[in-house]
Amino acid sequence: MPLITLSTSIKINQKNIFMEDCSKLLSTLTNKSEKYVMVRLFEQIPIYFSQSFDPACFIDVKSIGSIEPSKMSESISEFISNKLKIPAHRTYIQFENIEASNWAYGGKPFG
Repeated sequence: MPLITLSTSIKINQKNIFMEDCSKLLSTLTNKSEKYVMVRLFEQIPIYFSQSFDPACFIDVKSIGSIEPSKMSESISEFISNKLKIPAHRTYIQFENIEASNWAYGGKPFG
């Protein structure tokens, strides 16, 4: 049930490897099975941020529980900086805990 959506202004080479790495990271950060992690990627999206068109990234992280922004923010920012060369000051991250009754899988809500 963890979901990470990345929207970035840059083109990403080796998308599949990058997305697999995102899945592993989110699984580790949420302590949930990678089997349930979904990664969505939107690249080459025009982003104007902080009065600049320099490379930037917006990340949306959702899960049923296990969201701890104070513990996850630095790891995600470092990951993006290392993998995409986008500095932390050019990245926004949004976190959201979802109620189990509002998330379904296999045609049935989790809660």
